[in-house]
Amino acid sequence: MYYKVLKDGRVIDALDRLQFVKYQPKHDIMVNCTEDDAQGIISSNGKYIWHVEGYYLIPSPEYDTVTLELIDKYEYDQIKALGGTTPDAIIDAYTLTLIQGGLL
Repeated sequence: MYYKVLKDGRVIDALDRLQFVKYQPKHDIMVNCTEDDAQGIISSNGKYIWHVEGYYLIPSPEYDTVTLELIDKYEYDQIKALGGTTPDAIIDAYTLTLIQGGLL
């Protein structure tokens, strides 16, 4: 299964598997867990942890809340090839630079 990670409607990552984590108050760290106990997931590069909408709340404000959307392998490959952005986002950014440069 493949997922895209969305923050405020924008694609921020694509995952080919989910790594579930939960907060361990005793040591003030996040630890791996099963999906049933999950409060968040780890990003594809391992640098970020996000709280997932609908999971148990993480008692720390430092974790952004994201949503997960199931996607197929082709969309996953496309997102990864485009550096985590969608074709529409690339077109929008390019159009904005043309407008700002006075070409449109």
